[in-house]
Amino acid sequence: MKGLKLFAIYKNGEHKGNERGSSIEDAIKKYLIASSYKTLLDDSEFTSQYTGCSAVENVHFIKPVF
Repeated sequence: MKGLKLFAIYKNGEHKGNERGSSIEDAIKKYLIASSYKTLLDDSEFTSQYTGCSAVENVHFIKPVF
């Protein structure tokens, strides 16, 4: 996980989840594979619905206190 950054993944402007990746594109690809959409990775119309940005603590995730 070294070198991987946490990104917030959006579909049509709606936050869908977070994924680690080396870039936004890499994180989106990993998110789609984890969401069982691997067969649609070559469909540019489908993948163009997804965007991402750096995940922000207390906005996209809450850091657990142990």
